Amino acid sequence: MELYDINRYALIVTPSEALLRWAIREDPTAEDEIDFDDTSDLTTVYLLPDFGDIDEAEEWLEKNYRTILENLLSEWVEDESNWPSNLAFNHFEKFSDYTITNMVIDTQDASYDEE
Repeated sequence: MELYDINRYALIVTPSEALLRWAIREDPTAEDEIDFDDTSDLTTVYLLPDFGDIDEAEEWLEKNYRTILENLLSEWVEDESNWPSNLAFNHFEKFSDYTITNMVIDTQDASYDEE
């Protein structure tokens, strides 16, 4: 197997305990899908543009969080009328545990490994 550097950043998002507990309050049957001791299977990875440094990636996220937050919320509570009003970046921080990384490796496609 070969490894190929994609030259992109990635945002790794896992629903926070606050989001999962809220989802269960909205729909008690959701509790059957959640293992609070291992939420790794609930994680989503978003490929981001290539940035000069991590600070640029953070700035990008602060400007573009809303679509990602809406996607995260809709996975757990479909009825938008039950969502918090006036979604702000602090909601993203409350409802997600996230990491931004600049190390994205592809194990399948060499075409991404270009400078």
